[in-house]
Amino acid sequence: MTRHLLVAFDDTELSERTLEFACSTFPEDRITVMFVIDSHTDDTAATGWGNTTDEYERWVESRREFGDELLAHAREIAAEYDATVETIIAIGRVHRALIDFYEDADVDLVVMGYHPRSRLSAYLAGEFSERLVRTSDVPVALVK
Repeated sequence: MTRHLLVAFDDTELSERTLEFACSTFPEDRITVMFVIDSHTDDTAATGWGNTTDEYERWVESRREFGDELLAHAREIAAEYDATVETIIAIGRVHRALIDFYEDADVDLVVMGYHPRSRLSAYLAGEFSERLVRTSDVPVALVK
C-alpha cells in the first residue's frame, strides 16, 4: 500500500537531509514537499508593511518565486533517489499550514527537520516540530 508523506522544506541543510531521508527510505511512496511563506518567521518580511497593501503583495510574490526555485531543487534531490515528489507552496504559519494540508490530503506521515533547543527556548519560541509532534493526528518523523 502506498503511503502519503508530507515533507516540510526550506532553504537549510537540515531540510535537504530531511528530504533525502524521505526519498531514500520511502522512494515508492507519494511524497509531497511543502514550502511555507510565513511572515512571522521569514527574515525577509518587513516588521510593518507601510501604507500600501502592494508592499505585502510584492513580498509574497518574491517569496513565491524563491519557493519555486527551492522546490525545483527539491525535485532534483528526489531524482537522485529515483523518487518523484509533488510540491506545494502555502502561505501562513508553518505549523498551521502543515496541519491544514495533512488533514485535507490524507497524509500518513509528516517528515520534518528538528533543531534541538533548550527547554526554555523551545517553550518560548513555540518550536514548530515540537508543537507538531504534540498536536498531530498522524505520525511525525523528525530528522536531525
